[in-house]
Amino acid sequence: MQRKSYLTGKAFKMFLGASILTALSAMLGNIVDGIIVSHLIDYNAMSATSLSKPIIQGNYTFYQLVGLGASILVAKALGSNDRRRANGLFTMAIIVLLIYGFAETAVGIICPGVVVDAICTGEALRAYSMQYFVPLLIGTPLFLAVYFLGGFTAIDGSPKLVSVAMIIDNAVNLTMDIVLIKVFDMGVAGSSVATLIGHAVACVIMLSHYVGGRSQYRIDLSGLRLSGLREACGSGMPFAVASICMTVYLYSTQTIIGGSLGHDKLFIFSVMLNIMTIYNMFVSGSCATMQQLAALQLGMGDSYGHRLTVFTAFRFLNISLACACAVMCVAPELVARMFDCPEGLLTECCGGVRIYGVAFWLFCVLYLLMVNYKLLHQTALANFISFFLNLAVIPVMWLTATQCPAMVWWSNLIAYAFVAVVVLIVARVKTQRDKNLMPVLLLPKGVRYPSLDFSYAYTAEAMHSSFEQLSEWLKGRRLSTSAIFKVRVVAEELMSNITRHSGQTNEHAYADVRLVIRDNVVTLSITDDGKPFNPIENKDKGYGLMIANGLATDISYKYQFGQNMTMVKIDISDKEA
Repeated sequence: MQRKSYLTGKAFKMFLGASILTALSAMLGNIVDGIIVSHLIDYNAMSATSLSKPIIQGNYTFYQLVGLGASILVAKALGSNDRRRANGLFTMAIIVLLIYGFAETAVGIICPGVVVDAICTGEALRAYSMQYFVPLLIGTPLFLAVYFLGGFTAIDGSPKLVSVAMIIDNAVNLTMDIVLIKVFDMGVAGSSVATLIGHAVACVIMLSHYVGGRSQYRIDLSGLRLSGLREACGSGMPFAVASICMTVYLYSTQTIIGGSLGHDKLFIFSVMLNIMTIYNMFVSGSCATMQQLAALQLGMGDSYGHRLTVFTAFRFLNISLACACAVMCVAPELVARMFDCPEGLLTECCGGVRIYGVAFWLFCVLYLLMVNYKLLHQTALANFISFFLNLAVIPVMWLTATQCPAMVWWSNLIAYAFVAVVVLIVARVKTQRDKNLMPVLLLPKGVRYPSLDFSYAYTAEAMHSSFEQLSEWLKGRRLSTSAIFKVRVVAEELMSNITRHSGQTNEHAYADVRLVIRDNVVTLSITDDGKPFNPIENKDKGYGLMIANGLATDISYKYQFGQNMTMVKIDISDKEA
């Protein structure tokens, strides 16, 4: 019996919903603001909201550098049951993000004009930009808190709570947009304030997770280490570099379009950037899910589960973006009119929507590849994509805008195609040098140590069949009779307990079993989605569990993503020659 994708897929879906909705909350606020202000005020107001994207992207960059980097390390620490390290990293991320957030708040209060003058190139948009930017800058701590709490709460086993918080966040934002602009006549500033109100409500909901001792980690100043910040930044660096390049891309391209082609073309480009934001929702959700779930699996030594997670992420992303691209290509006018595009710009805007629908699909696939390469320590390829995925667009757009304006909307697709060709060539060279690597994804085909991965259904027949498979595999490793006996007793007792007491009624459900032999130690990992049951705390409820705990050199348990995760280490130092 082979390892099934049931549990990995279930965890992926739980995490994916929270990740996408977190990205949705972070990014959709700006899209909703653009749509509403374009209809309730005018299209110049929408262009002003799009000019704020470098600020939003800059804040997200800092979160990726520190918060996301720390969350990946926390996931690995939880995977290896190192709670003290998880606490220290969690505490460090809170402190650093708060310092950064309140520093930007001070800028919004004291000198917002400096930021507006640096980003806004046209006098016609300056008044709108000042109204929208000031609340945005002052509310930076709320933006960072949404990112931070969304990521850490989902990792901590409550992705459903994050999903609920994000749905309410966006509902509040949409409602308050209309109320503040239409009823209270706050203009474009009302849309910015509405986003902050939605974020505040979401933060309160997610903070409830940390009340009552439900969290696996907590604030612990005693575990705080400066090295934790350095490690977090190292982990988050490729994502932060990509985000920094995105910030440079947003600033530079808007400056090129606005300066060379005028504010009408800038409006069309604003529509394209909002399309990119929609696509980013899917790629951000896929990336956050893959990197944090994969980090947990790598921390547990589950390389097979890691591969399943990567395959699931790419499959979800491509199906989602194929649907989005179909809408852009088939109904571009619907997208353009959603942003209240003037009739005189409609034809050109529709053409741009079609081109960017394809271009951003390629962008998202390359970005997910970058995350995959980072997890696999393919640093050179990850860094190449981080730098050039966005920066390569700038010279192409400058050249087309100044020399051939009719080609300007092709700039992104041309640049992304160049990056894709380079990545494919380098990946091809790597797979020729190392035959153990899969094409393009560069995932290892095998594992370094003898291992057995399989799944079994929650039935007595499937369980007994698995026992036989396990025994045959152990015999094939030339283990002693006593070593095989110890491993079999522990595995059979834990698997039998799951089958008897899981309460699982889904006939398509499976439990996963993984054995790895390394340095005369068998590591047995069992994961199931039955009722929470800790075999360590409940060992006095049956002789079998008492014997299993006694035979184990070490045993650990956690309940995460709605799944029981038990890891047992068994000494087999009496291995035969």
